[in-house]
Amino acid sequence: MNINLGNLFSTITAQEIAVLFIVFLMGVLVSYLWMLGKQKKENIDKKKLESYMKGINYIIEDETDKAIKELTDTAKLDPDMIDIYLSIGNLFRKKGEINRALIIHKSLLARANLGKDKKLEIYLNIGIDYKKAGLYDRAKKYFKDALSINPKNNLAKRLLYEVYEDSKDWENALVWHKRFDGVDKHTVAHLYTELGKDKLKEGNLEEAKKNFEKALKEHKSCIDALLHLGDIYFQYGKLEKAYDLWEKVCITKPEFCDLALNRIQDDAILENKLKDILNRFPDNVFILFFSAEAFLKLQKDQKATSLYKTLLKKGIKSPFILKRLAEIEKEHTPKFLKIFTSKQIVYPIRYTCTNCGHSAGKLFFRCPKCKSWDKIRVDII
Repeated sequence: MNINLGNLFSTITAQEIAVLFIVFLMGVLVSYLWMLGKQKKENIDKKKLESYMKGINYIIEDETDKAIKELTDTAKLDPDMIDIYLSIGNLFRKKGEINRALIIHKSLLARANLGKDKKLEIYLNIGIDYKKAGLYDRAKKYFKDALSINPKNNLAKRLLYEVYEDSKDWENALVWHKRFDGVDKHTVAHLYTELGKDKLKEGNLEEAKKNFEKALKEHKSCIDALLHLGDIYFQYGKLEKAYDLWEKVCITKPEFCDLALNRIQDDAILENKLKDILNRFPDNVFILFFSAEAFLKLQKDQKATSLYKTLLKKGIKSPFILKRLAEIEKEHTPKFLKIFTSKQIVYPIRYTCTNCGHSAGKLFFRCPKCKSWDKIRVDII
């Protein structure tokens, strides 16, 4: 058998060349597709970054609707970006659309392979959604779920403590305050006072008294506890003890003296107490104002007038005080002042939280905004 080696060599070379050419074409195609994919990915990443940055800017500018739109566009480009979805849910919560926030946040729990830290974050956000909606039992569940992942997470502890306070579950609030904040005597005193007030509503005077006493043991100048313990003694018929506790409020914190004076029902005793505290604090503007108001109720117009004028001399030029003087001294009040004071003028006592700046005309010992206790500044406006 004769084999033509030249022909065989030529045949093999042609086949190899064909294979190599095909491989080359496939390589070019793969490279092209890779470059195309890379460029597409870069374009997506660029769009994603642009949308994300726009969303962040809108959040900073407090334009919630625009922020939601941009972050939603970002999420469409990368469905796995859990942080973006968390942010969108939070923005819906900020707008008051709690149901939409819950739908987004709860949907994240269905994701596979969630890390512990991310799952904890999702639990916290769902709990905050429910807390904002006033659904405290559901909020507690999710904060406890977060703590089951990390029992030392301070944010979860604080939020759970706040929920117990918001829901007026004072016993558990006391327990969780000690776990989260340690022992702040002002806060513990108020929590015992709230427990006592609940017992007082139930008619359980003795249990109420014990809680008020515990409060004063924690913080001897707790105004709310002094006032309510005085109420207990008044109901027991121990009037002197009640008056002493109420007087202590005026001595300790003159800016809350009206809360004590308004509790004294006997006119003669009230007048004597007013004289006593005015002798002790003749220059305190709160004592002067609240005493003037009390003398006015006692129909002691001349004494009230004197005190109001003293306040004006001290620089307390409240429209309310001018109105009071115009009402008392009708015959001697200039016409322009009568016109000015005929307008509705609110009671001049203003309560402001020194922690967050929240201000209201209604007394609060716990700030409704930042939830801090005993951070109150009182002003005469």
